[in-house]
Amino acid sequence: MRDPLNKRLLRDMRKEWKKYVVLVVLMAFMIAIASGIFVANKSMLHTIEESYEKYNIEHGHFILKTEGSESLIRKMEEENDITIYKQYYKEVEELTEGSKKAGEEDSIRVFKIRQQVNLIGLIDGSMPQSSGEIVIDRMHADVRSIKIGDSIGVDGKTMKVVGVIAAPNYSCLFPKNSDLMFNSINFNIGFVLDEDWDALVGSRKYEYAYQFNTPPKTEKEQKQRSDVMMEKLAVLAATGGYTSDLSVAKALQSDPSALLQMTDYLDDMNEIMDFVPEYANQAIHFAEEDMSDDEVMMEVLVYIFIGVIAFVFAITTSNTIVNEAAVIGTLRSTGYTRRELLFHYMLTPSLITIIAAILGNILGYTIFKDFMVNMYYNTYSLLKYETIWNANAFITTTLIPLVLMAVVNFIVIYRKLRLSPLKFLRRDLSTSKRKKALRLPRVSFMSRFRMRIFLQNIGGYAVLFFGIAFVMLLLAFAVGLPETVNHFKDEMAENMIADYQYILKETTDEDGNEVTTGEESAEKFSMSSLQTTSGVHVGEDIGIYGIEGGSRFVNGTDALSGNEVLVSSAYKKKFGIRNGDVLTLKDKYSDETYDFVVKGEYDYMGSLSIFMTNEGFNQVFGNEEGSFMGYMASHEITDIETDKIYTVITLKDVVSMANQLDHSMGSMCDYLAFGSGVIAILVIFLLTKLIIEKNAVSISMVKVLGYENKEINSLYVRLTTIIVVIFAIISALLSVYGLTIVFTIMMRSMNGWFDVYISNTGIIKMIIIMVVSYLVVALFDIRRIKKIPLADALKNVE
Repeated sequence: MRDPLNKRLLRDMRKEWKKYVVLVVLMAFMIAIASGIFVANKSMLHTIEESYEKYNIEHGHFILKTEGSESLIRKMEEENDITIYKQYYKEVEELTEGSKKAGEEDSIRVFKIRQQVNLIGLIDGSMPQSSGEIVIDRMHADVRSIKIGDSIGVDGKTMKVVGVIAAPNYSCLFPKNSDLMFNSINFNIGFVLDEDWDALVGSRKYEYAYQFNTPPKTEKEQKQRSDVMMEKLAVLAATGGYTSDLSVAKALQSDPSALLQMTDYLDDMNEIMDFVPEYANQAIHFAEEDMSDDEVMMEVLVYIFIGVIAFVFAITTSNTIVNEAAVIGTLRSTGYTRRELLFHYMLTPSLITIIAAILGNILGYTIFKDFMVNMYYNTYSLLKYETIWNANAFITTTLIPLVLMAVVNFIVIYRKLRLSPLKFLRRDLSTSKRKKALRLPRVSFMSRFRMRIFLQNIGGYAVLFFGIAFVMLLLAFAVGLPETVNHFKDEMAENMIADYQYILKETTDEDGNEVTTGEESAEKFSMSSLQTTSGVHVGEDIGIYGIEGGSRFVNGTDALSGNEVLVSSAYKKKFGIRNGDVLTLKDKYSDETYDFVVKGEYDYMGSLSIFMTNEGFNQVFGNEEGSFMGYMASHEITDIETDKIYTVITLKDVVSMANQLDHSMGSMCDYLAFGSGVIAILVIFLLTKLIIEKNAVSISMVKVLGYENKEINSLYVRLTTIIVVIFAIISALLSVYGLTIVFTIMMRSMNGWFDVYISNTGIIKMIIIMVVSYLVVALFDIRRIKKIPLADALKNVE
């Protein structure tokens, strides 16, 4: 004979179909997002991993000050067992029309079409076939609304865009590897025919890609070999290929007579301007690492959310057991075992989870996967991908939620079913000794009634708090991240060290005279970069500033001497530095270390930096007395020739970084805010429904006593409204703290630092979204209370 419990199961599901539909939608939505991220990540990461071999990506690159001679390059190859490839480029102005304001300029790094290393992937269109044609980065083209067939200005020359590409060694458009953030808005890369490249006026950069002839088997081996090679290349360049031994090179410098041995190498002498091994190249690895972080974060959010839903199910089932106590007692008396009833009550949440997981995975592999892929394409310059089956996505979004749901419900249901059949028949489900009712303060009857309702449903309200707190954390991300970027932009505009920082190629002219300027606001300064050797992030680039005494730009350095320094606020916060600490920093290209004594803090959040006197800077780095590297100024310097200037740092560079962050996260945050609002409505709908269902008999009894629906709403709905508002305020403040913790952990694992920021307006916005979401639910609660019949008060009379 068919088990009557199975018939009852289907009947109950039909009766409570609205509740179960909401649960399925909630769970399927979260699983779909998670599955979409996991599948998109796996597919994209697989494409990136394949690209290393398919597109013959470099093992690193370096830039020489002048073109390296054939003998120097050959010596570098022999000494390091590598193959070196030329990949010269010219970085020039780009001007587009139509989608931009007239006169607004970007920069484009133009290469010749590559045939050997760092090959490019054509996304759409065709490669240049004739003079005047160019292919550009797909991401930049999307941002600037440049279409195939459009023309752009490249160094004043009009060129036709015939295709859009993705370069695996520029999956993120970093103008410099030391930049805090890539910039696909104002920076572009392009590839042209040889004759077009030669015709560009811009000065060429002598960049060389290299590959190990015997590729390292592990990243650790690659790091070790790269570290050794950095020093060898620097020494070889400085000695024109004479030696790769640093000690020999130093001996030559200290013995003028020994320099006669280098006569044949003088013309080959050069200088390493930059060295970036592949493992440290942000343009190659930033997207890959960021996608991996997204997967981990999403996995944690899925588990938290499934845990909340599991407790919602547990409370639902617990309420059902309380309401059906007499039926359970009868079934137990007629021979049904605890195991059979346990299986029966666990079946519904398990079925709902399976249905949600199936729907979620279907949506994840279709709509949400495409949605996440588009978000990644809207951020990074990625190659075409193929969807890859992700077993981890199935485990994370299907098996683990099912197990988690089963375990939580098993614990709750098993504890209830331990009671004897007699207790169920008597509806006495308390496992503890009966206590006296808590004496309430002498207030109005209605107020005491609300207090009693709250105390009787404190468990349900506790779960409601956790549900609101979870949604509020999502809202904190959605509201806080854009505000953080805007705050960082404003803070940088107000607190820049100087409006202009000019780094010179040479501080003396051909006649040996010092390069000077007539700009009254200009001050000499020196600048270098070292890397951390310990702390929360080893290998972090730290800017070293040597400041002139009495500087109007950096106060407080007058009291310093020797290796004494002030640390920037950002550096102090990230690494937890205190006054008196000794900082040991390492040269990027060798094992040479430098010690600095911390004497104070300089209020500057723009970068991780230390500030010292220029005299102390020269002493520490062994420079000649009076040496400097450039000028800081409040106004543009116009009397120094352009070819003598290596780079200029202005407010535009900082703003462009903030704009890129805003562009990358803007759409994601908008979607997250909308999704959080929907989740808030569904979660509150479920939890308030449970509270009302638990009190259905009491509400019915109140109706019997003559209370109208309006008065009953003032008891239950108003109470819940007050609690939701209180919970929204508390959880909004807690979510800011939670976001700060998450953001701190995230920033400590990457380069740079800036504080998370949520304004009071942002907090109020979060609270309003939550309260408005509840008000939508309150309309359903009012209707639900109205539908509770008076007969319910008589059905459960003991």
